[in-house]
Amino acid sequence: MKSNIEIIKELYEDFSKGNIDGIKEKFAPQIKWTQMKGFPNGGNHIGFENVQRNVFQNFSLNWTNWSANVNELVDANESVFAIGKYEGIFNETGKSLEADFIHRYVIEKDKIIEFAQYTDTYLIAKAMSNNVI
Repeated sequence: MKSNIEIIKELYEDFSKGNIDGIKEKFAPQIKWTQMKGFPNGGNHIGFENVQRNVFQNFSLNWTNWSANVNELVDANESVFAIGKYEGIFNETGKSLEADFIHRYVIEKDKIIEFAQYTDTYLIAKAMSNNVI
């Protein structure tokens, strides 16, 4: 049995390698994925297929060198907090992004059942806009 920290550490390794199968196997079938309002496709997405289609796919289509680099993982019983930084270049504007984030994962029986994102959506909007914000 893996620790919650190990599960999340492996999840970010899967993200960095584009290992969709590895990501999917870590998710509970009805995972609740919450992107911040103001973030692209912000809101709640339920189930892997919805998360894949409405969240993950958009990063690969709209961003170059998108990454979520984790600096610290914090174990909080059934939750793990990942603290790090987003980086990437928005294809349409050519603007680069660097924004801190905190991700909260809730894990039950070795499966991620919930995700919540906390980040500065102003910085995302600024990278995605041709206007001076």
